[in-house]
Amino acid sequence: MKMKPISKAATKACGAGLLLALGGCTIVGSDYERPELGLPDTNAVEITNEEALSAANVAWFDVYDDPELRPLIELALENNLDLQQAFARIDEARARLQTSRSLFFPRIDGSLSTAPGAPQTNSNDANFTLGLLLNWEIDLFGKIRRQNEAARAQLLASEAAKNAVVTTVVREVAATWLTIRELQAEETIIVKNIELQQEALDLVVRLEEQGIVSDSEVQQARAQVAGTQALLPQIVQSRLIAENLLNVLLGRYPTRIDLSPFDAQRQLQGIGAYNLPQGVPSDLLARRPDVIFAEQQLAAATATEGAAIANRFPFATISLSGLLGRTGSNIESLFDSSSLGINSWGPNVRLPILSFGRDGGNVDIAKAQTQQALIGYRQSIQNALLEVNSSAYSYQSAQDQIGPLTVQLEAAQRTRYLQDLRFRSGVVSYISVLDAQRLVLSAELSLARARLQRDVAFVDLYKALGGGWDIEGDMDSASD
Repeated sequence: MKMKPISKAATKACGAGLLLALGGCTIVGSDYERPELGLPDTNAVEITNEEALSAANVAWFDVYDDPELRPLIELALENNLDLQQAFARIDEARARLQTSRSLFFPRIDGSLSTAPGAPQTNSNDANFTLGLLLNWEIDLFGKIRRQNEAARAQLLASEAAKNAVVTTVVREVAATWLTIRELQAEETIIVKNIELQQEALDLVVRLEEQGIVSDSEVQQARAQVAGTQALLPQIVQSRLIAENLLNVLLGRYPTRIDLSPFDAQRQLQGIGAYNLPQGVPSDLLARRPDVIFAEQQLAAATATEGAAIANRFPFATISLSGLLGRTGSNIESLFDSSSLGINSWGPNVRLPILSFGRDGGNVDIAKAQTQQALIGYRQSIQNALLEVNSSAYSYQSAQDQIGPLTVQLEAAQRTRYLQDLRFRSGVVSYISVLDAQRLVLSAELSLARARLQRDVAFVDLYKALGGGWDIEGDMDSASD
């Protein structure tokens, strides 16, 4: 069966209709604009925009300049499973964007079908069709464009989420490593105090045998040694747990990790630089990956709302379709070259009349999701401001404690020395020496923990400023 040719007049009419439709294309819904949040000018400590931006742009390998910590961070950025999962989510979002972009172009499918026909004498009761089907939806009201905007925003959100994971991984590796080092310091302090207290106990036992001190003083000295010894397993347990956590952050199975021996001088130096500014202009928080993620989620929701509006009554959906192939009353005729031709083509119009609230409900859903995304964006800004303030206050508090605690330790050590001399001279009882020993141990542990608090607060402050997440640039610069 040979198809009738399509008249030139019909072709021109269809073409004119298509051009008219394309010429009248518009886009509905609101374009995304960053909402006005009414933020304070600054928070924490007053600094200039230039100072805060400079601090946030300091690369992590320039901040964490310890020769042992830097390779651990690099290893984590290569192997951390959370980060690998974030990269996989980016691949998914990129593929979704590619799928969304494909809607701009026509779709061509192969078709082999049969359809019932009017019964005729000496003919089959069916028509057979073999050919290529073309379908092309015209984006008359911007639904496809809004869907592409949403897909692109989701891709940017997934990239921001990856950057947020990077900042978290860098922070967790640094904080865990610092914790291990501080626990090593506590172990060293406790072991040293156990040795000193054991030597003192041995002395008191000899003096008790000579009748110089009482058994009560011996028992108190023995109890103090035992109490200090009981602290050691707790510290060792905490260190082993931290080592297991560090291995997990590095993408390994949890187990112990081999680190260099404890170095008291390195412990005094801390993590490295301490000259980051402690305040940040609020508008610079927009560079934080978690804030970027929340904003792109809002942009995606806004675009999705526009797509929902474009899909509701009374807007028509116009598409262009056609069939290039063969049609015949029997299947053998499909392979007759004389039957090749354009079966049908032209625009199709679908005009929603009554959906019983489905399309309107979809718009309401999209609007509610946009509102949720806006609230989430505001919450991310609020959380960013809180993190900057909290880390700045914690850093300043710990820094202010180190001086007095250092003075306290020096005074406690001097007191222990003098009380020991007075005891040996018979001026005071051994109880005074025990009290001085406890004060030294407490002061040493407090100073070590204050240094850890300062260093972790510094790590948190650097993260809160939005620095250190450019993984590609960081790794390239670190290798130079």
